[in-house]
Amino acid sequence: MTAIPIAIPAKPALPTIRRYRATGLLTAAVFAALELGAALAGGAQWTEMINPPGLLACYLATFLTPAPSLLRAGSDRVELSFQLFLALKALLVIVIIGLMWWRTRPALKCAPILKHLALAAQLLAALALNSLAFHLLVAVQLGALLPLRRALACLAIQILLGVGVDMLMLASASQELGDGRFLTLMAIFSTERCLLMLGFALAWLARQELQGRMQLAASHAQLRATQSLLGDTVRASERMRIARNLHDAVGHHLTALNLHLDLASRQSGDKPATALATARELSHSLLAEVRGIVSAERQEQDIHLRQALQLLCAGIPAPAIELSMDAQADACSPAAAHTLLCCVQEAVTNAVRHAGASRLSIEIRGKGDVLLVHIADNGNGSGDAPEGNGLRGMRERLAAHGGVLRTGSAALQGFWLELSLPMKGVQA
Repeated sequence: MTAIPIAIPAKPALPTIRRYRATGLLTAAVFAALELGAALAGGAQWTEMINPPGLLACYLATFLTPAPSLLRAGSDRVELSFQLFLALKALLVIVIIGLMWWRTRPALKCAPILKHLALAAQLLAALALNSLAFHLLVAVQLGALLPLRRALACLAIQILLGVGVDMLMLASASQELGDGRFLTLMAIFSTERCLLMLGFALAWLARQELQGRMQLAASHAQLRATQSLLGDTVRASERMRIARNLHDAVGHHLTALNLHLDLASRQSGDKPATALATARELSHSLLAEVRGIVSAERQEQDIHLRQALQLLCAGIPAPAIELSMDAQADACSPAAAHTLLCCVQEAVTNAVRHAGASRLSIEIRGKGDVLLVHIADNGNGSGDAPEGNGLRGMRERLAAHGGVLRTGSAALQGFWLELSLPMKGVQA
């Protein structure tokens, strides 16, 4: 098996995905630095701890320090509460950033339930922090990673839970807040919920734009591959037409001319004219050359399947495609090459749209008079989903040319297809 190195000058979607992920992680780190830095700068006296970590820190400090009295001002309890608050806040920030890094890895392979639990854990941590910045990070992930309906449902849950936490925090601190400050905080919290919806919408639009670019690039690659194979087929058909015309027109006329020259030579007696003998020789030579040209044109029907597949694989932004193809597979007929290209295109399209795969391998080899193709990805697999129109169309196309299709899927191991197709079963 000879592997084909595919030179890809640029795959626009892959750098874009990496940039989005890096931007999100950098933003999370900046938010974490601002959150913790503001608390450190404010100190125990100016930092408001009216969120779950702050309340928990105050509760724990009451067990770890003596109660204030006439002899003790209670500053040690305040300081310990502040330190515990910072520690809990830093822990929650680390949890959010760590889960965000793990959840957005391009090559992540795990059960879908674990991915959903990671988002749920980030949401709970953001609720505990009661921070707009980290709520916004979770909302952006919902819009960027989940299907629209599920993402909207999760966003609604996030907003309702956030409102509930806000109400609890305001209720616990209502004695320390005046009416004016209470209304101001309510207005701030309402604005925060609107910002969550705005961040969700922007993330969803960015996701749609990226998916549109990937599908456009995939369609362009398929068009180039089809155009390449179609050009080879058209050239082969044109050579066949020229060969037939030479055989039917020029060849027949030269044969008739030879017959008449032979007749003229016999009628001229024992000593035919020198010019007549020369004409006979030239006519026979020309007829032999025409027959040689016709035979060569009929045989030269090369179909560059390898080139078409290279164009297809090189133009797909994601997943990364590894193509291997042996020399024997290059000798297939135009009809077999077209059928194989259509099947590979369908498999690549399914991997791009549905599999969520980061890698796709295509192995093509010849065994006797049969093409054997193995295509596998590392995506989500098909699960119990029924076979779609694409796979049914592949089966019908292969069956029409004497081929067979087998498919399979395993949890967390992707989806695979095995095709067998006669190399010379159908001639163009």
